[in-house]
Amino acid sequence: MPRIRAATIDEHKALTRRALLDAAKELIEEAGTAEIPLGEVALAAGVGRTTLYDYFTDRDDMIATLVEDELPQVIDTLISSVPKIGPVDARLAELSVKTVEFVSTDPVFGVILHREAGRMSLEAQQRILESHAELSGEMARLYREGVEQGIFKSMPPHLAGRLIQDTIMSAAKTLIDSEGHIPADVVTSLASQFLLGGLRA
Repeated sequence: MPRIRAATIDEHKALTRRALLDAAKELIEEAGTAEIPLGEVALAAGVGRTTLYDYFTDRDDMIATLVEDELPQVIDTLISSVPKIGPVDARLAELSVKTVEFVSTDPVFGVILHREAGRMSLEAQQRILESHAELSGEMARLYREGVEQGIFKSMPPHLAGRLIQDTIMSAAKTLIDSEGHIPADVVTSLASQFLLGGLRA
């Protein structure tokens, strides 16, 4: 019978689940990829491999759960770091730059969002997408505010959102692929100019 880690079964399950997610996060950071062996995750968490399947159906489920557990708080911090007042184009640019910096430098979630999510199951991709929906929503809100003020041109919201997201991810990919050979401030400055130039009325 497995060793109980806490006073109750529910507490034990919560602790075991957290230990598995923490182990997965650490291994992703070390490996630079989410393609981590589940046996190593279980070993690092101090449980048997079969126990892991009591909590997650497969690697994609485990990675999506990790994102669901932790990314929303990161997104809240990103959004909160941008001023609530001031020119809307400057606020959108600042949020975009901070997002590029996060995706290109975070050793776990940056890797998952940029390199891994597209190779995961459709269900896992949808869960990851929903985990950062608040960020997409805030960018859409800033865009609509800019349209109302006559700063941004009007276009279908889903198209504007896609163009903003693609610009951000392209900038992040450029930084990741350059491996430090291109200064981050150069990439983020040019990406902001490109983004705002395309949106401005």
